[in-house]
Amino acid sequence: CESDEQAIQVQGVSGNFCSPKCSGSSCPGDVPDGVTAKPQCALRSPTGDSSCALLCRPSSWRGNGANGECGTGTCQAIRDIGLCTYAAADGEAAVANKFLLASSVPALPAVKVETNPTHYGDPAGGCESDEQA
Repeated sequence: CESDEQAIQVQGVSGNFCSPKCSGSSCPGDVPDGVTAKPQCALRSPTGDSSCALLCRPSSWRGNGANGECGTGTCQAIRDIGLCTYAAADGEAAVANKFLLASSVPALPAVKVETNPTHYGDPAGGCESDEQA
């Protein structure tokens, strides 16, 4: 993690990620290459500290978010939203700080029902009009 970040693990979500503390209600905007998710002040520690997270839209057919917003990460569903996380390396989970999703985090706006963006996709996400499962 960067010098102003700590390894975070959110209760109820697998994986972890580096997270800076919130500055008021804002978060630093520099994200890893390939990530389009926007950082938001969305986490609370048991002691009341606030930290930033990358919020995403979970998808049944795309592991890194409905629009690929987590880049090489995974969009993990929690309540009505998702958090971009990364698989924890061996021994890493033991050093991650435990946080909760803040109750004040609103759900992301509703989006069109997902369908596979191409032919030959997973039928769980819906077939194209000229396909059958």
